[in-house]
Amino acid sequence: MIDIELGMAWRRALAPPPATAPSAFAESEIVLPGSANALPGPLRLAPYQRELVDAFADPDVEIIVLMLSAQTGKSISIDAMLGYCIACAPGPMLHVSPTGSRSEDFVRDRFDPLVAASAKLRGLVGKGQDKRKGNSGGANSLAAKSFPGGQLNFASSFKADELAARAIKYLFLDEIDRFAHSAGVEGDPIRLAIKRTKTYEGKGRKIVIVSTPTSRVGSRINQWYLRGDQRKFTVKCSDCGHRAPLAFENLRWDEGRPETAYLTCEECGAVHDEQRRRAMLETGAWEATAEGEPGIRSYHLTELASKFSSLASVARQAEDAKTPEEKQTFYNLSLAQVYDAASEVELSSSELQDRAEPIKPPYASSVVYVTAGVDVQRDRLECTFLAHHDDGTYSVLNHVKLMGDTSGPIVWRHLDGLLGSTTFPTTDGRVLSLAVTAVDTNWNADMGITFVSEQRRKSRPTIAVFGRGGFDRMPLRRSAQARGQMTRMIVGVDRVKHAVQQQLATAIGEPGYIRLPDHLPPEYFEGLASEQLRVRYVKGAPRHEFHRVVRRNEPFDCLVYAMAIAGTVNVKALNAPKEPQPSIRELAAKLNAAHNS
Repeated sequence: MIDIELGMAWRRALAPPPATAPSAFAESEIVLPGSANALPGPLRLAPYQRELVDAFADPDVEIIVLMLSAQTGKSISIDAMLGYCIACAPGPMLHVSPTGSRSEDFVRDRFDPLVAASAKLRGLVGKGQDKRKGNSGGANSLAAKSFPGGQLNFASSFKADELAARAIKYLFLDEIDRFAHSAGVEGDPIRLAIKRTKTYEGKGRKIVIVSTPTSRVGSRINQWYLRGDQRKFTVKCSDCGHRAPLAFENLRWDEGRPETAYLTCEECGAVHDEQRRRAMLETGAWEATAEGEPGIRSYHLTELASKFSSLASVARQAEDAKTPEEKQTFYNLSLAQVYDAASEVELSSSELQDRAEPIKPPYASSVVYVTAGVDVQRDRLECTFLAHHDDGTYSVLNHVKLMGDTSGPIVWRHLDGLLGSTTFPTTDGRVLSLAVTAVDTNWNADMGITFVSEQRRKSRPTIAVFGRGGFDRMPLRRSAQARGQMTRMIVGVDRVKHAVQQQLATAIGEPGYIRLPDHLPPEYFEGLASEQLRVRYVKGAPRHEFHRVVRRNEPFDCLVYAMAIAGTVNVKALNAPKEPQPSIRELAAKLNAAHNS
């Protein structure tokens, strides 16, 4: 008969390890060494770090994207994930750094001291399955670390041979915006590394992609972030309860005195000093702002939410950023935002007109669909028709001005006739209708909403929009408040205007290039170049704002709306083969047959 105590001992020994959240493991087992951390000792995660680390154990998540600023503890978050893998979910792992020297520095300066300071990890790293006398059976070098159940390899983005060979279950890509453009002649190192995880796809693989961003065009981390659900860390205003991210646009201070910095609530205007900021962070929560691709969870965090920084520090860095290069550093590292040092584009109306070209029907076969943007003023409506090509370029097909009092119905009837009668024949025999029209409802909103409702009853895809400033706004999102019976869409005009200006300045043939027609008058091109992005200081806080340099900016606004509304177009549905529709005679015959049967 088996002894009861012995049986219980066997049961405890054979039982699977208890499910432990990665954040709980990290705070109970990981000790930060003084050689690499400002706050050495047992790890204590900041409120915003816990979900980042716990996402690693979420079965619905395969790819975790961390677009984080400096001073937010992103390295500690990676340390916590690595430690959890080694101790609780062992398997083959790969950590990729931008260069070989950076990889060696990571092992020598961060990973090895972390293992030495943490008893749990110290008992596992460098050990393997082989327990022969005098042999730990494990690797423990700058290139590889073994542990029971797995091995962690370290690689450089420049070396294709380090990104190939054996299968990997857990992949860590650190500072990808500093990665090589190509690993030798074998292509993108990120793609090469991700290919190594294919064996474990759908079987518990995790890919962690981390970086501060760089420029808008070249930032790989920004591209991955936009593929995910774009989570932001929101805090609750202690006065009105409104939840929102801590935005740089809401940071204020007296010019020359960054120590006076404070945040304002965008809803009620309440003032939050450093003490209140830290208190709000304790109850903060991550909120997704987009649907994203399945399995990709992406996070964005600025230094304003960091427990390792302060409002005064961010204000001081902003004030010190004078040159375009210094601004680039500030936006990339402190705000974790893409930024181009030459972002403040000054467009010339004469140069835009000089590069205009003949654009007339039939239009190029590369046109996939056409959108329209309508701007509303007191005495006129203006409408731009914009073609979207399959190579990522655009063509302004026409810009029409309809004069009339927009508080009355007559000019709206003219717009109805224009939208209903305008089609776009192409050289390959297609005749395109408008895919969608955006109608501005900032001015005479009731008339605009009534018009949109009438267009929808005629089965014409039409959306009521209105613009809101602020570079932290999404390019296009649904308003939480309805106007009458209609929900409108909010256009983040600053972000879209900036993008359109960059595209107007793009070289011929490059992705994003906008072709302009030569049949429009000079005032159209003056309207395109009517606004400039400038910096204005409000109580010491720099604010990027668009300022008119020409009175009439309607061509620019129409183009912005036509570009923004493209986000609602289902391109796959447009290109899907259409079933032939029965004629009226065929339908009548079917009805007659059904009636007589």
